Amino acid sequence: MTKDPCPQAARDDLFEAYLRGAMSAGERERFEDHFFVCATCLARLRAYEGLRAELGALAPEAPVAQPVPVWRWRRALVPVAAGLALVVAAALWFRGSPPVPPASTVAVAPAPHDAPAVSPGAPRAPEAAVPAPPVAQPEPSAPVTKQAEPSVSPPVVALSMLARVAPPPYAPAALRGPNDEAGAKFDAAMRLYVKGDYAGALKGLEAAVALEPNAPQYAFFLGVCHLLTERTDPAVAELQKAIAIGESPYLEEAHFYLAKARLRQGEIAAAREELQRTIERQGRLEAEARRLLAQVDALQQKR
Repeated sequence: MTKDPCPQAARDDLFEAYLRGAMSAGERERFEDHFFVCATCLARLRAYEGLRAELGALAPEAPVAQPVPVWRWRRALVPVAAGLALVVAAALWFRGSPPVPPASTVAVAPAPHDAPAVSPGAPRAPEAAVPAPPVAQPEPSAPVTKQAEPSVSPPVVALSMLARVAPPPYAPAALRGPNDEAGAKFDAAMRLYVKGDYAGALKGLEAAVALEPNAPQYAFFLGVCHLLTERTDPAVAELQKAIAIGESPYLEEAHFYLAKARLRQGEIAAAREELQRTIERQGRLEAEARRLLAQVDALQQKR
């Protein structure tokens, strides 16, 4: 495998020209020989191919123009005109009315004849104390009990449902390799795989793995075909081989489908470990692996 990052991985024009068939025969052959040994370009081309497939499945939706009634703007002007009339009327009223002086807030002293005459040497009578107004005490409020928010737990799904497998997508143009014997057998087997004949693809995939045991795509799709044909133990063995090869564009998928195989075997702990490794890859299967892991934990708690 070539070291990352690959300088060709950032050239979108190469991938678009390849997928549109705009390359010459020589350019196409050189590009295929390159991404067969470059994990970065191979993963990027697979992503392009998957995106094209998803976009092709979407039905175009024409925007529907919403008619705007003509009378809406007329109704919107009614409150504006009423507000303007009210402002003009208030301004005219305030201009015609004389200003009223505010009431005086200065305390008036009592008249001199109301106070009793006091001689200079006579003792003064003590003034009566004015009681302070009572202070209103706040009423004790009832204790408020905080209701706990209901926790949302994932639905409990049967183990047989969690172990169901959907075939991973395969892009023939992206995974095409050199014209050797192993590559020819792999191409022939994957033509059957695309048609849904997973049992028929097993023979060619086994021959390709025997000729080239270190090719991760051969071991991965052989393990997947075993899994799709209810051969769980051989599927575990081949997927483990694909993982043992090391870093490749199929490493994340190999962990995920190995988790599915472990669920079929009833090995919950081993399945959780493979799902955790899938999440750690932070690839396109991360969200699905998180959902599956939450459902596995919910099933264990119910038991």
